[in-house]
Amino acid sequence: MSVEELLAMPGTELARGLFNDAVVLHGEWVARFPRHSLADARRRARALRLISGLDLPFAVPEVIGDRLDLPLGEAHVVISYVPGEESATASAEAVREVLDALESVETSDELVAVLDEPLHHAGGRAVAESITELVFPLLTDDERDQASLVLHRFAELPAATGFVHGDLAPVNLRWRNGKVSGIIDWDFACAGDPALDAAAFANYGWPLVRRVRPDLYERALTHAAMFPLTGAVSALRQGGDPARFLAWFRRRCSVREHPPLG
Repeated sequence: MSVEELLAMPGTELARGLFNDAVVLHGEWVARFPRHSLADARRRARALRLISGLDLPFAVPEVIGDRLDLPLGEAHVVISYVPGEESATASAEAVREVLDALESVETSDELVAVLDEPLHHAGGRAVAESITELVFPLLTDDERDQASLVLHRFAELPAATGFVHGDLAPVNLRWRNGKVSGIIDWDFACAGDPALDAAAFANYGWPLVRRVRPDLYERALTHAAMFPLTGAVSALRQGGDPARFLAWFRRRCSVREHPPLG
């Protein structure tokens, strides 16, 4: 079935992302249609099957079925709907529970084989080269200088490997009674630096990150400094519009703080 055919069903709605179009039937299922790479979609479906079987203290979407043998536009994977609300605030206890659970996952060879390479969406190991090639031409001289400093900080990060969700933005968290009851969108899950996930929780304030993960705090700052640049290069690599990521980076450049802590 196509997106249009599913949308003709009562109660469905469309949600568009950078990598997938999703048809949602609230409380039942989500059909995700990859827009770019079927190979990545098949690998990520295999990864999600393994991740949903982990002993985690929150719900993870389960793969109900897939038709990833079809061409782009028709190929899709159907996953279970994860209920819950978004939250504008988070407690240290709730954040600590999520990060502890992710860090406790043993990255078996089977799991690592189907996870993303860290920052795969932005060039993976060549992320700095991708940013330099694609994003730098869109920046002013001063912005390029500041971006170069961010890339230098990133290059100096020590090697660290754990199980990482890779995109713990508030939109991917489901809350109930003050706790994270579910986490969705595991496309960027990787064997990478746990400080990347800690950095995502800065959406609830950097003091919270420092309180919950003081050992990861400095590394988390560097990962967060990269977010607008990796977002921009990811959009450009997918043929999308990097404008909102460039605006984000320019706001930081205006105060010369990557990321702003105020």
